[in-house]
Amino acid sequence: MTTTLSALSIYPVKSCAGLRLTEATAEPRGLTGDRRWALVGPRGRLLTQRDLPRMQVIEPVWDGTLRGLRAPGLPDLDLPPEPQGGRVPATLWGGAIGGLVVSPAAPAWLEAVLGMPCDLIALPGDADRWQEGKPFRAPLGYADGNPYHLVTTASVDTLGGAARSPLDFRPNVVIEGTLPFEEDGWRRVQIGAATFQVVESCARCGVVNVDPHGTMTAEPLRTLSRRRRQGRHVLFGQHLILEGGGANLRIGDAVTVLESSPEPNPCYA
Repeated sequence: MTTTLSALSIYPVKSCAGLRLTEATAEPRGLTGDRRWALVGPRGRLLTQRDLPRMQVIEPVWDGTLRGLRAPGLPDLDLPPEPQGGRVPATLWGGAIGGLVVSPAAPAWLEAVLGMPCDLIALPGDADRWQEGKPFRAPLGYADGNPYHLVTTASVDTLGGAARSPLDFRPNVVIEGTLPFEEDGWRRVQIGAATFQVVESCARCGVVNVDPHGTMTAEPLRTLSRRRRQGRHVLFGQHLILEGGGANLRIGDAVTVLESSPEPNPCYA
């Protein structure tokens, strides 16, 4: 069985729609452009689909960086090549992480989409955010807790109609040519020229239930809760951190499991 990289995705604005790529550069903080922007609410808390499922309808306009945003029924929001405002405070999971105000036009456009005041911020170049409370360490952008997320098509297929596609799970990399849930025991994996540590299983939340129209549904989390619950967590997919320097990833790259264990990866959430 040949194991290959079958899909690559980034989510430039945290918790908004993703972008499928044919190739991408792997960096310690994640794929280039992944979760380097975010929406921040009036109290400085970063917003996610857990609170606002409609964020799913906001799509990036992308040409190697974020050039704009689009949403149904509105003209596209054009964005400047560099942030136009100063640094503002923001929090994610109770931790402080600031951002640079991107455009004075963003708040009105975003409120028209989401129905609440918010603004678009960009990750500063000197951002210093790292995982906390875990026995491994990697720099982070606006991702919740790890820079990379992997799922396999074989595991998604076991869910039948509960999952619309592997991208329901908002992965960065999708792997095909494995046995179902084989990835649970992976410890190190090489994808193309990049080597990753597989550091923990992914605890799922209601965001996987948001459909492309920004509506919260019941699946696939309901099915996952029956099949993949371990203690207080529902586990599906694996989190990775990059070893060494960056490397390009391309659809079709060979995937080699370098280390594995019969025991599944823990979850530190």
